[in-house]
Amino acid sequence: MEILNTLGINFKLVIVQGIGFLILLFVLKKFLFGKISAMIKARTDEVKNTYEKTEKDKADAERLRLEYQRKLADAEAEAARRVQEAINEGNRMSEELVKRAKEEVDLIRVKAQESIEQERKKALTEIRNQVVTLSILASSKIIQQSINQKTAEKLVDDFIEEIGELSVR
Repeated sequence: MEILNTLGINFKLVIVQGIGFLILLFVLKKFLFGKISAMIKARTDEVKNTYEKTEKDKADAERLRLEYQRKLADAEAEAARRVQEAINEGNRMSEELVKRAKEEVDLIRVKAQESIEQERKKALTEIRNQVVTLSILASSKIIQQSINQKTAEKLVDDFIEEIGELSVR
């Protein structure tokens, strides 16, 4: 005890404090620890329920994700099918347009050839008419002038040149 006194420890005070601590511990256990334990248990249950709900929500989300992926795959397949149908329809229309264009080109070519043939015949008719007119003119000039060899040759040469110019045009 002397050691306790040298250290400044009062034995009676320690005992009183120990009894006070035990009383406080009893009161806390009776009134506070029960409530704290109930709160901890309630919190534990709440966390457990939240975790279970989260797991359930996660499973539902996964189920919905798989369902949406399936729907998305179906929609993509439908879109691909429609695109392919549109491509096929476009190809068919393109082939039809090309066929029509070829038919129109052939028709235009035939009409152009007919038109060219008519113009050629018309040109030949005009040339014949001009040749006849020129022949008559040349004949009348020959008749009007005195016929000598040089004059006749010159008139024939002029006539040939005029015919050459007409055929070139």
